[in-house]
Amino acid sequence: MGGTCIELKQLEFRWPGATSPLLHIPELTIHRGEHVLLRGASGSGKSTLLSLIAGIHQAAPEQVFVLGKDLSKLSQRQRDKLRANEIGYIFQQFNLLPYLSAWQNVVLAQQFSPVRRQRLAQQSKNHEQLAKQLLQQLGLNTEDLDRPAHQLSVGQQQRVAAARALFGNPALIIADEPTSALDADHRDNFIEVLFTACKQHDITLLFVTHDGSLAHHFDRAIELNEINTARREAK
Repeated sequence: MGGTCIELKQLEFRWPGATSPLLHIPELTIHRGEHVLLRGASGSGKSTLLSLIAGIHQAAPEQVFVLGKDLSKLSQRQRDKLRANEIGYIFQQFNLLPYLSAWQNVVLAQQFSPVRRQRLAQQSKNHEQLAKQLLQQLGLNTEDLDRPAHQLSVGQQQRVAAARALFGNPALIIADEPTSALDADHRDNFIEVLFTACKQHDITLLFVTHDGSLAHHFDRAIELNEINTARREAK
């Protein structure tokens, strides 16, 4: 573990027309290789913060740095490129293509990223084989690898979504409430296999949830209402 993956400096964000900011985070640093839980209630600005870190929304200059880059200085195309190459995103609703098989959904990650394709080529030229290996490492059974996504259970779809995010070894995984649909046993198992995959390739994990009981799994747990001073300042 070395260097900084995410750095926020006096981050302030408000929606157009809003009288007060949704977010004001004086500072936050997440180091490369760290596994960090960010907890916040619904409507607290978690998803907005993730979109700023991922470069979907744009912050003011010198407020959001990812992998040493000030995102405000990057064009939309450059931010898209950074996101495709270095950020794996696990969505709450998974966002799988229902008609593609489990492994076909996984290899989509490299189709938009020459950097990920290059990393994969160093392992094997057979991307199908690599995708299937990763899915099996994440707990998907052999008979489910060729099954269309819409025929998979919620837990199986979750593993496919995680494999897609991990495929090609991005520097950062952002997981947005990925365990909200799972029971406790499946939730803990998913976190364990996700950690194993991230540790293997020194991937930083930012795991966002409303569930504070997951904190003991992580290197560090952060409460969004403690680092976000916007609501306190508005009172």
